[in-house]
Amino acid sequence: MFSAPVTAIKILPNDRICLAGTGPYVLAFDLTTNQQLLQEKILIDSIVHGFEARQITKETDNSSYIIVVFGQRTFSIIQWSSISRSSLTTVISSIQCPSWIISALIVHLDPLIQSLTVLFGTALNQIYRYNKSLELIQSFKYTTLYSSCLFHHINECIIFAAGTVFGQLILYEQDSNDYFHEKLNVSHHNGAIFGITYYENFLCTVGDDRTVKLYKFHNDLELLTSFFAHEARIWQSCLTSTHILTCGEDSSIRLWSHKSTGEILRCFSVHRCKNVWCMDILRDNDNNKPLIIISGWSDGGVRRYHLDDVPIDSHEVILLNNSLQNDYPRNIIFLNSIIMIVQMNSGQLLKIDQQNITIFYDGRNILKNGYVKMNVAHDGNQYLAVGLLNGLVFIFDQYGKIINEFQIDINKNNKILQILWLNNTLSSKLLVCIPDGIMFVYNITNQPATVDHYLEVLPDFEQRWPNTCLYLDQYNLLLIGDRQGNILSYDLNNQLNCSIYQKFERLHGINGTSSIVIDENTNLIRSCGRDGYINIFSINNEQRKLIHQSTFTITSDITWLDQFIKFPSLITCFTTNNFSLYTLDDQTTKRRLMHVECGGGHRNHDFFIEKNFNAYFVYIRNKQIYLAKKNLMRILNEATCLSIIPPTHGTEIRCVKLFQTNNHLYMITGSEDTQIKLFTFQLEKSNPKCEHISTLQSHLSAVCDIIVIDNLFFSCGARAQIFAWQMKNNIVIRSGHFMLHPLRRRHGAGGGGNINDENKKDNFNEDRGLDVRFTSIAAIRMAENGNYLLFVTGSDAILRIFRYTISSNRFTLLQTCTHSEYCQLRVKVYSKRYIVFVSSTDGLLCAYDCLSLDNTIRSTCIKLHQSGINDFDLIEIIENHLLRLASAGDDGSIHVSIFDINNWIWKREYSKDNIHQSPATGIRFLNSTMFISIGIDQRLKLWTIKNDEQILELTKNYLVDIRDILSMDMIFCDEKNQFAIVIVGAGVQTIQFDLTNYLFYS
Repeated sequence: MFSAPVTAIKILPNDRICLAGTGPYVLAFDLTTNQQLLQEKILIDSIVHGFEARQITKETDNSSYIIVVFGQRTFSIIQWSSISRSSLTTVISSIQCPSWIISALIVHLDPLIQSLTVLFGTALNQIYRYNKSLELIQSFKYTTLYSSCLFHHINECIIFAAGTVFGQLILYEQDSNDYFHEKLNVSHHNGAIFGITYYENFLCTVGDDRTVKLYKFHNDLELLTSFFAHEARIWQSCLTSTHILTCGEDSSIRLWSHKSTGEILRCFSVHRCKNVWCMDILRDNDNNKPLIIISGWSDGGVRRYHLDDVPIDSHEVILLNNSLQNDYPRNIIFLNSIIMIVQMNSGQLLKIDQQNITIFYDGRNILKNGYVKMNVAHDGNQYLAVGLLNGLVFIFDQYGKIINEFQIDINKNNKILQILWLNNTLSSKLLVCIPDGIMFVYNITNQPATVDHYLEVLPDFEQRWPNTCLYLDQYNLLLIGDRQGNILSYDLNNQLNCSIYQKFERLHGINGTSSIVIDENTNLIRSCGRDGYINIFSINNEQRKLIHQSTFTITSDITWLDQFIKFPSLITCFTTNNFSLYTLDDQTTKRRLMHVECGGGHRNHDFFIEKNFNAYFVYIRNKQIYLAKKNLMRILNEATCLSIIPPTHGTEIRCVKLFQTNNHLYMITGSEDTQIKLFTFQLEKSNPKCEHISTLQSHLSAVCDIIVIDNLFFSCGARAQIFAWQMKNNIVIRSGHFMLHPLRRRHGAGGGGNINDENKKDNFNEDRGLDVRFTSIAAIRMAENGNYLLFVTGSDAILRIFRYTISSNRFTLLQTCTHSEYCQLRVKVYSKRYIVFVSSTDGLLCAYDCLSLDNTIRSTCIKLHQSGINDFDLIEIIENHLLRLASAGDDGSIHVSIFDINNWIWKREYSKDNIHQSPATGIRFLNSTMFISIGIDQRLKLWTIKNDEQILELTKNYLVDIRDILSMDMIFCDEKNQFAIVIVGAGVQTIQFDLTNYLFYS
């Protein structure tokens, strides 16, 4: 498995093949079948940054391309053929260039005599030429380039366009003597130019100042348009004759017109990615529009988008042709399919069926000049319930016949504020709310309807009515989400008067809870609200109570989540002035499906999706009805992500853990993007497989470490948070949460309530502030069943010891201790004797005796490294007597030491200084005399301790492909006598080690 940021994309249009560069690898995809064809390592010790391709043959059944692959100071030349689609042929293996290569152009190609000439533009503003050998042909005035572009212009003359760090665009033209001279020089950017694109006499530049500059280029440069395009730096652009595509650091791809002054036509985004590094387009031959967009993301995903995947949908106005003068619509709802019921100000209820508009109910004497509440039951007879301001309720069948009516009469203001059908009751139970938070559950099978339950009134608030409800028939509980963001549980086992059974106060802020649903497969409950958050709950079967599991968002710019859609799993939402529809379940393919400019959130709107995936959004604005529609069949059934390996994280990965359960190998990763991802994979060399299982989103900041024990795993991170997770049959739920300083959930002008329901009291201990970072965590099983001891290191130099109890899902702080004033980095535990080892940034490795926590904990330290110890591992060499520890540090050194358990003393054993050229970040024992280490220098080293010779020997050195390595884990695969090693940082790479032959391979 290899997954790293995708840094180069190139489409071979005639064969609909896409090439992608990730690390040193080249991947190829068939855009007709959406299948990955190959993955081959082309560059050695370099990252692919670009492609230059030239088609050399195009016959009836055969076409092939010569492709220059370049990155950093290296390039290779390969060939792809439609005959052997699943392999690449190396024409010229890796060649080193003295300078950083940023562009290339094939200027001559003769396959018959195997003649090839390539020009390269470099970051030092130089041009190199390759023709059997590499030579520098010209150096321009010294300036550093962040981008350049070599292209054929009018009459096949060659232009070298250079984008400098100072915002200059310099054009050099080649003359008849093959000499380049400066032709034009403009300075329209305020900052470095990161991307230059040429297409059909158009030139586009993007850069550090977040702007797009489009030029018409003949003999001069004519600036056609300039506008701000992104919220962060722009890396690249693509051109057609009428459109501009841009991508950048804000994790979005945006489509613009050549005449744009800043109006977005389309926007594609994957949330929690850090960058869209590259892209290319497959153009429509007829009208030269981008038919397919292929992009490379920082999470390792290669994604495809069609131009119409996320349109700002056109929407039509529905003309009512109403005969009544000055009449207008006040409320609208879907009855079934695209049949809509509209309440008019005159009191009429109109039925809209395609273009056919008829009177559903003539209520001019009853409904005139009043806003009514309408709700349709979709779990039975498709009844329409209508509640009036005078307390009257009508129940209509789908044909407009009144099947029941009743009057609310309790000698108070009987205004119907909300009316909701209870799901799973076959359209027989109705929830009605009137002022002062008074609610009833009516049984409409009786004539007239009768009250089954009086519910305890809603908490006092200015707007006291429910927005949503969910009836759990197996528990006989009614969940209500109200206008002030509460989630309330009512026990309907009581015959008439039902009190609040459980309460989550203001969980969704003062703007209200908008939707609650249950997943019948997992039995997990979801709620969403107008604060933009989704909350997940499990249910305690014995106590019939909800347990809050996690909280996450779709994206930070969504301020109003509106409605869950079950089949398929989607969610509707509103941003500032738009309606959007998002996929929900699969985090790796989460994307926006519809986007309608409607003016923002409306109470007079509805959404419906048919079985054939026709989606409809209707709303009332300025006394007119608007309908937007789109078929989602293709976008839902066609995978967005083309890569075989699922995307990982969009930012650096800080920790990884491997474990085996039921003969399956699992991997958990935690990242700076606050997410935890769970994967299962197989290590067959010929057919490696990796499957994404779950993405967990509860951490407020970076995830720093994860530990797995039994069917639990614990994660810790910044904001001094610990989470407990429980995995059953590949379903992961959050089962516990601890935070030193529980944050108050505040949204809008008010707020209240904690993120978790467990810590309701403010913590007044000595710890203050939110800047404490939990850096590492270790766990052991306690003698009491269902209890675990957790050891957590912190940036405040304190080791904290917790007890976690499964039955109560609670963390209890038992003890704290420290050995220096420096940040603690890593913790490991020797479970037989409850000895805890902690490393810190001052180079100390400390042992704590935690067998008894009642008294002061004894400790002993040894100074091993000049600076921080990033990782260490321990192994028993004499049972219950001697432990061997190997440590890796910021100083690039490796140290091996012995800890005598009985005498409680340290002993230095072996030391290797500066054996890594950069900080060493991971170390693991294979057995008592062999271990491996890894550093940011990408060298995976195998060490052998030769006790007879009293030496520490470097046995094997292996170059890995992942950059900025932060963590490593390893697991022994018994059947094959092999070790599986996973390295993470700027991506993920799995490596296998053959213990028999001392062989690394990936």
